[in-house]
Order: sequence, then structure tokens, then C-alpha cells
Amino acid sequence: MTYEEFKAKVFEAGIIGAGGAGFPTHIKLDKGMDYLIINGAECEPLIYTDYEVMSHYGEEIAIIIRDMLKILGIKKAVWGIKSKHRELIEKLNTITSLDDNIEIRPLENIYPAGDELTLIYKCTGIVIPKGQLPSSKNVIELNVETLYNMYEYIYNNTPVIDKYVTLTGAVEEPKVVKVPIGTPFKEVIKEITLTVPEYDILLGGPMMGSFVSSDAKVTRTTKAIILLPKGTVLAGKKKMIGIESIKRAMSSCSQCRMCTDLCPRNKMGHEVEPHRLMNAFANGIVQNSDKLTTALGCCGCNTCSYYACHHDLNPAELMMMVKKELIKQGVKVTPMADSKINENLSVEVPSERIVYKLGLKAYDKHASFKEYSISAGRVYIPIGAHIGKKAVPIVSIGESVKQKQIIAVGDINTISANVHSSINGIVKNITETEIIVEGR
Repeated sequence: MTYEEFKAKVFEAGIIGAGGAGFPTHIKLDKGMDYLIINGAECEPLIYTDYEVMSHYGEEIAIIIRDMLKILGIKKAVWGIKSKHRELIEKLNTITSLDDNIEIRPLENIYPAGDELTLIYKCTGIVIPKGQLPSSKNVIELNVETLYNMYEYIYNNTPVIDKYVTLTGAVEEPKVVKVPIGTPFKEVIKEITLTVPEYDILLGGPMMGSFVSSDAKVTRTTKAIILLPKGTVLAGKKKMIGIESIKRAMSSCSQCRMCTDLCPRNKMGHEVEPHRLMNAFANGIVQNSDKLTTALGCCGCNTCSYYACHHDLNPAELMMMVKKELIKQGVKVTPMADSKINENLSVEVPSERIVYKLGLKAYDKHASFKEYSISAGRVYIPIGAHIGKKAVPIVSIGESVKQKQIIAVGDINTISANVHSSINGIVKNITETEIIVEGR
């Protein structure tokens, strides 16, 4: 297969990043890179999606890694996995034992080990400068489930129609299940037995996830559905920011710098300094202040809010609020020519400490893998759910569609992705955001 054919296949399959922002994968596939970084770190507590995908499909992932190294002319692949998963690391070392250009790299159990730029540094020692993409340093980074999705289409002609999801929290048995894309959460939750009468639904991990209603749907980036009892510490921390939060920042911030010292982006030399922004709010100098632009480098990991701040303030929420406003006004990150690690900021954040601090230790249980796929009677398939341009529907209301059929098309030359039907059925409705398919 040529490079052009491989890239076209990835685009045809509707493959985007299986976690995070969901960047369309075909855009990342540059030739002649030095490194392919495989993200198996899964740094968010309580989630075991990537772990189980690697455990069950490690050989398939290794096959597609070999293909990429050859077709794209990449010099080396480094597969990052937390060192606590000793048996899995041994298994993958066996699978790749004859591959001189594939390295399994054990990682510390820290947060955020799975952050793209942190992972690249931990695996290669390369620091990606602020405002630049990994490709600027000849690096491609992909999640393990993204790679498995590539294998499934190239070898089995199966596009992205399902998602592996961790179901955990206040449940009898945590599970990793396969779910058709577009399935409402309330249908997925039926697969588990709850241990509490009332619960909140956390989409994603405790640090970067958000609380949603049961009407939310599984997308190509859904990693976990965590069910927590009403009134948890975490729910209180994730309340929407308001004037009270700003007043608390004005009265309580002691300028201890802990938020800045533990910021993963600041460690990269990106000059992301939450304490300076907090100082601006505390002193009422938020207009035309150069302190505001520090927010443009924030990755939203919430380390500052959920772990560092001893006053329980929310620097991350203020950072993201300012960042969105600056972007809205057309203010952009000024790319740095180069960057280096801040050697004075060597303290790491242990994931286990995060679990304790957020009161989640009781729910830190390994999720078992379930081979079967959940059935869905009706799916609400998003035509976006990723960074970039929405796909354009090519089906009509009332039309019969088959599972795997393309129902909305993207543009291979832009940041866009195809969309496929996850079930056999009839198109019931098409909106600006989704295509609704009723199962047959």
C-alpha cells in the first residue's frame, strides 16, 4: 500500500482520535517522521478502556504500527504504558520482541502522563514548543484505540461504528463494553447494576471530564461513563464558574504558586502561569493585562484546580474562560521558536493521590472486558464530535441504511471526517448536529 492509499483508507474509515479532542487522524499522517508515539498511558484515574484494548488487541495494534513505520517511513515507534501494568508490558514486549524499531516504554503512574506533549517528552526527551504541533519536531502521536480502528478498517473493512467505553463508579461490576456510536447513555447504563439509588453521570475522567445527563450519546471520543453518588466532592468542584468563584479568587488566593509549579505545560517551558491570572483577578486588573495571555497555553488538565490549590479555588476554570474569550476575539498563541524543560519544576503529581483527594478511592476498581457489543434500538450519530469541519449528510429521511454505510462525508483535504451508520435501520431525522437512525 502506498502512502496516499494508506491515508485515503484512514480517511474513508472516519477515524479520529479515540480520546480527547478527536483530531481527524488522516491529517496527522506525515511521511518521514522520526517518531511514532503510541499513547497507552491512560492517565485519568478509574478508566481502563485503553488497557483492555491493548490486552485483547495488542497483536493487531502491533501489526498496524509495523505498517505505519514502513509505509510512512517512520524511524521508530515508542509505546508508552504505565509501569504498574507489568503483565501487559511483558506481553507487548513479547509481541514486539523481533521489532528493533518498536520500543515499549514504561511510564510513571503520574498525571497527566497521557497528555500529548507530556507523553512525547517522557518517551523521547523532545519538548514541543508552545504554539507548535508535534510534527514540527518530526513526531506523530496516536492513541492505541485509534490504531486499532485503523487495523479494523484496513484488514477487516470495518469503519468506526463502535466505541470501547469504561462503565464504572458506584456499580457492582465495572466493565469495558463495546457500544454502537450514537447510543444514549441511559441505554448503556442498563448494562450495569448500580449500588446507589441516585447518581450523577460523569463523561470522561475525574480530572478533565464533565457531568452530563442520561440523554448524552456515545461518540467516537467517549472513553468512560462514570456513575457517582449525588453530592460528591468532584461534583462540587465541577460546578459552572460564576461571580462567586471570581470573588473567592479575589479574597482567598495567597499567590503560593503551587498551581503554576505543578502545571504540566509550565514544566515544558510554555510560560503557563495560573497564579499570575489569579493575581490579575484578585486585583481587578483583568482588562488589557498581559497576564491574561498566559491562559492561551492552558491544556485544561485541572491539576491546578483539583490538586494544587489548598484554598479549593478553580484556576483552571478561570484560565479556560479567559482562553475561550481571547480566541473568540481573534487573539492567538504566539509560537515559541524553541522550548526546554523547566528543571526547577521536577515535582510530579501521583495519580493515586488524585484518587484520594477527590474522594474516589472506593471506585478505583479494575473494569472487566466484555466481548459482546451492546445492542441499540435507536442511535443519534453526531456528524461532528471532533475538531474541525462537520461532515455533510448524504442520506435522506426515510432512507434505509446498513451498518458500516457512509451516511455523511468529510473532506480529505481539510480537518474533517466521514461518518458511518453504527446499526441497520431507517433514517428518522437529520439535524444540524446528528443523524438519527431507528434500528430494524
